[in-house]
Amino acid sequence: MIFFILLYVNFSPVRVVKLNSVEAKDSKETKPSFHVYKVVAHVHTQFSFDSLGKPSDIKKAMEENRIDFVFVTDHNNDEYRFFEDEKIFAGVEKNTQEGRLLLLANQIPVISHPHNFEFEHYRWKGEFKQDHLYEFIDPKDVIVWNKFKTSLALLKNILIYPFTRDITYKWNCLIPIGEWRKLYFDRAKDLKIVGGLDLHVKFVYQEKTHGVLIPSYRAGFRWLVNMVYCKETLSSKDDVLNSLKSGNLYLSINQNMVDIWVKDDEGYKILGEKVKSGGRMFVILSNKKRVSKVFKDNHEILTTDRREFQLELSEKGKYWLEVYEYDFKIFNLFFGFRPVIITNSFTVG
Repeated sequence: MIFFILLYVNFSPVRVVKLNSVEAKDSKETKPSFHVYKVVAHVHTQFSFDSLGKPSDIKKAMEENRIDFVFVTDHNNDEYRFFEDEKIFAGVEKNTQEGRLLLLANQIPVISHPHNFEFEHYRWKGEFKQDHLYEFIDPKDVIVWNKFKTSLALLKNILIYPFTRDITYKWNCLIPIGEWRKLYFDRAKDLKIVGGLDLHVKFVYQEKTHGVLIPSYRAGFRWLVNMVYCKETLSSKDDVLNSLKSGNLYLSINQNMVDIWVKDDEGYKILGEKVKSGGRMFVILSNKKRVSKVFKDNHEILTTDRREFQLELSEKGKYWLEVYEYDFKIFNLFFGFRPVIITNSFTVG
């Protein structure tokens, strides 16, 4: 019985997916030149009362995962500023009268835990102001939404850890993407999104410079990254902050990648930019066994399993891409259907 329960958890969720026909990508369309950066946000260190990670541990995890920039947000202090460099920036996480708030590099306000309604100090009670970012994914929020399923997934991952070496294996199956999407569009659709790890190191076994961390920065930096697209290089903290504020990014789980841009009569546009009606969205995925869904103002308008496709953006609105991975399918029944990419939107008007 336990075996079948774990087997079900490993290949859940199961979804019936109706694929739409889609215009094939024009082979003559040349992909524009992007600068792509991996950015991690909402990380805690030994300067938080509930975390044990050191600055050297962060730097090591960045090297192993080729992370370009990290925003440290310790609780109620920015003591990490004494270790700040051109790649790692100090900020803070704090409780306010409106709810839980991050300040990335002590400059950009981020509504943290916007989907966590279990704890009063997390619940956001203020306005969703356009100068704030919206933390669309936070692992702690995932756990709160389904504690029982999270427990089963954790038990399964512990049992198969000798084979996977990944305690977060298929952890994205727990994200209630549909409910969170609705909350976002109902409350905060004018805000740019960002992904936050909320990573606290709880256990350290240290007999050498880089010991065993649970959970580890290494695993966290692989699991959730903000992939920032730019037309120009990012050479300073302000450059990185401006890209986050502009929404030039998508949330990548388990290092999944996508090339996405829009071409209108003004040239090509990247995520977060405004597009003229009649522009065309181009998408190129880096992996097989993926399903893409395009939404317009939270209404699904396209579902395809093509690795390359294009779509005309003829109507005004906010266009948003989600990409899902799956383990296998039987006709239109997809097993292990899990989100791996959520983008910021293109605003067409």
